[in-house]
Amino acid sequence: TTISGGTLVATNVEALGTGDVTDNAVLELNTGGTFDNAISGIGQVVKSGDETLMLSGTNTYSGGTLISGGTLVASNVEALGTGDVTNDAVLELNTSGDFDNAISGSGQVEKSGDGTLTLSGSNTYTGGTLISGGTLVASNVEALGTGDVTNDAVLELNTGG
Repeated sequence: TTISGGTLVATNVEALGTGDVTDNAVLELNTGGTFDNAISGIGQVVKSGDETLMLSGTNTYSGGTLISGGTLVASNVEALGTGDVTNDAVLELNTSGDFDNAISGSGQVEKSGDGTLTLSGSNTYTGGTLISGGTLVASNVEALGTGDVTNDAVLELNTGG
């Protein structure tokens, strides 16, 4: 599937088939479930609606991610592409590795699942951080945004100063 202009809205995870998606405009996912397709291109991905959606592909899109409703779960550090993330709902990072995308917005960020995840971006989100599983490493003083932190697992501050 190739998106060349405008906005393509998918209301179920099967709507785009099983092939790769080239997003050079806006791909809006107003659905729940697991979206396995690989997403590339210069476009933006929008998560809307109240449901929980998991992105599990190894994605390279660069136009950023907007979470306007529900919960978006990233099951690997490449799931959200290479652009900035605007989170105005819930971003759940159920993965390990180094996540360096900048996160802004009013929503909450949750680290779930086993393993160690390092947040290394300069983040400005205000909705707080929940650590419900594994280890979350903050590699700079801006990594956890400006909201409260609820630590129900392991938080490591490795800010170097």
